[in-house]
Amino acid sequence: MFAMLMLLAFLVDQIQQLCCPLFQAAWAKWGSKRLLWEKMRAYFYIYALDSMRHLFEALCENLDKPTPTLASDSG
Repeated sequence: MFAMLMLLAFLVDQIQQLCCPLFQAAWAKWGSKRLLWEKMRAYFYIYALDSMRHLFEALCENLDKPTPTLASDSG
């Protein structure tokens, strides 16, 4: 079962690389797959993303890091 899930993940990744213009644009912008995957991982930690489309649009636009929101102790 695990091997089948890994094969499915690989297939989805390959289809995305071939057919998704946003993925191709992000890949072209960052130059290498290794750097693109590092940026994708970093964006997951930094931003609250709604979808993969939002992620790839952010990668293509090179968004700035958001300002942290600090909790205030008013009590």
